[in-house]
Amino acid sequence: MFCKILNSFLSVIFSGSLLASDIKADNLFQFFADKYFLETSFTQTTSKDFKDRQIRGKLNATRSGNFKIEYFEPMKEIISADDTFLYKLDIELEQLDIVPREEYFKDTPINIFITELEDLNDTYLVESCINENNSVICTITTKDLDSFVDKLFLKFTANELTELSYLDSFGQSVTLEFDEISWKKFDKAKLLIETPEGIDVVYH
Repeated sequence: MFCKILNSFLSVIFSGSLLASDIKADNLFQFFADKYFLETSFTQTTSKDFKDRQIRGKLNATRSGNFKIEYFEPMKEIISADDTFLYKLDIELEQLDIVPREEYFKDTPINIFITELEDLNDTYLVESCINENNSVICTITTKDLDSFVDKLFLKFTANELTELSYLDSFGQSVTLEFDEISWKKFDKAKLLIETPEGIDVVYH
């Protein structure tokens, strides 16, 4: 059954994870074939009209669809999602917003980490993967015409994913540079939000 599922989207018989140096447009998603958990810190740079804004944060994600993004410098905000709801905790406003996941969370660049493996080819089109300065850079588009992400770029260096960047429909360029990335299983408690006392909870 396992091989059948992988064959359905890779069209190859899988026998181990793919080295980044061997990534091509027709086998990109094989790199993620044995990666069900992601834990990493990152620096996010958003650029528009020649102005840059940087935010430090941490990301935990699982292939089953759950995730948690924690921004802690300079802003303090936490966004997480379970199977039903999306939660957004604004530390400065002392407010937790809870919305149905399907209404708010339709498309996001981190879908590449939380989409089931057999669905990746149905969700994304890999346009190209090129070798550049000892790295492999892959260009991806979503098949959803209503997506706010126009193009997605994955950069692999030294057999590891080091960068995710994208262009959105608002004309912004966003780059996440990963630091100390880990694909090892982690305690799912890391996906939960600890709500401080006195926080206002708002359901939408």
